[in-house]
Amino acid sequence: MRKPHYAWAVCLGCTLMLLVGGGLSVNAFSVTQPYILKQGGFTNTQTSMITTVRAVTYLLCMLFSPRFFRRTGYRLGTAIATALSGAAFLIFAFARTLPAYYAAGAVAGLSYGLGSMIPATILMNHWFHRQRGLAIGLCSAGTGLGMVVFSPVLTLLCERFGLKVCFLAEALFSLLCAALVFLLVRESPERCGLRPCGEGELEEKRRARPVQPVPELRPLRWMMLCLAAVLLGAIASPGPSHLMILYTTAGIPETSAALAVSLFGLALMLGKCVYGAACDRFGGWRTDWLFGAALCAGLALCTLAGSRSIPLMLLAAALYGFGVALSTVGLAIWAGDFGGEARADTLVQRFQLCYGIGGLT
Repeated sequence: MRKPHYAWAVCLGCTLMLLVGGGLSVNAFSVTQPYILKQGGFTNTQTSMITTVRAVTYLLCMLFSPRFFRRTGYRLGTAIATALSGAAFLIFAFARTLPAYYAAGAVAGLSYGLGSMIPATILMNHWFHRQRGLAIGLCSAGTGLGMVVFSPVLTLLCERFGLKVCFLAEALFSLLCAALVFLLVRESPERCGLRPCGEGELEEKRRARPVQPVPELRPLRWMMLCLAAVLLGAIASPGPSHLMILYTTAGIPETSAALAVSLFGLALMLGKCVYGAACDRFGGWRTDWLFGAALCAGLALCTLAGSRSIPLMLLAAALYGFGVALSTVGLAIWAGDFGGEARADTLVQRFQLCYGIGGLT
């Protein structure tokens, strides 16, 4: 039996990093927001500001993320980013005032900003020459996995043991994942005496059909892509964190709303894997049309939350989650399509910065 390429171990490490930084600290956090609202006696606006603080910190991280990883390397840097989520949950566990909650949100944003799709995409570009889209999709699926697995678990912990125990459990899990990330991730195949996954097949295809260099982006095309990334950030970054509040304030029971959050995460996880594999097979622009339609349909159905219809809520969550894959895996695929191998790393950083700007809206 052929031994799996070590690139898949690096993919697993990046998946764990995004599971914690994006899945627990960002997406699944929406499950705990109603409990913070009740326990602290805060207003909806004050509670929602936690996610705003997190988004601002995430955006600032986009500016110094490349310098951070040049200093630490990707192995240590990804482990530190994951461990910061553990620190954020510890602060959340003992927070009693709004400034403390905002400080925890800032640390969570730091974790996700450093452990975002930027290092994951760069590492997948280093390690994969074949099935790169699928690998990026699997890494990004970690954010959806956090919602699927942990949303009902976190709700149960909050109901039975309280918010503090819930956050302490998340902190312990995050620190464990940080250790695993450090053990799995490696900088590049060359440093391990290996070749990238699928390198031989890629060389054969290039000999049969030489690859044309990707032309420089024209200013208008560059502006349109940046605007698209900003709009996707506005739709996909803060939206999932408010799903729980959207449906509970509309009169739907918390357990049913938590199910919608889990379904969102499941659809998000599936969508990211499907998106990456579809781009490998059919190309990016065809796949973008399909996922863009699903995203628009899901958002339209979210506006019907006032009807208190459980089937409509679940359908909205499923379509929204499936379409949101366009905003995460899509940016990484765009970087490769429009930048080529030479400029992909730079472009993914710029797209993520625009995405973070959109998340502030």
